[in-house]
Amino acid sequence: MPRTSLHSKRIIPIIMLLLTSISCGVSASPEVQPDENGSIDPELLQGREVWGIHCSSCHGASGQGGRGKKLNNGELATSYPDRTSLVSVIQNGKGQGMPAFSSKLTIEETEAVINYIFDVLN
Repeated sequence: MPRTSLHSKRIIPIIMLLLTSISCGVSASPEVQPDENGSIDPELLQGREVWGIHCSSCHGASGQGGRGKKLNNGELATSYPDRTSLVSVIQNGKGQGMPAFSSKLTIEETEAVINYIFDVLN
C-alpha cells in the first residue's frame, strides 16, 4: 500500500482552502451593463471592484444586506438624495455599524462605489 507523505496530506487542505477563498471572492456582484452605445463606464467597473473587495462582505454581493444595511432597495436614494453626502459616510463611518474607509479608499474610489450602488445595484 503506498504511503502518503505528510507533505501531500497538508497540501490538499491548503489547496481546498484556496479554491474556496477564490470562489467566495468571485461572488455574484452584479455586472456593469453596457450603455445603449455598447460602452461600459470605467468608473462603474472600478466601483464594482471596490464593492467586491470592501463592501460586499457586509452588505451582500448584490446589496441585499447581511451584517450591513440593505442597499439595493432604493431607500439609499431617499436618505441621501445627494450622492456626495455619502462620501462622508463611507470615508468617516457612521455609528457602530459602518466603519470608516478613509485609510482604505481614495475619494475617487469612494465616488465610484457610490455610483455603482446607485446605478447598478438599484
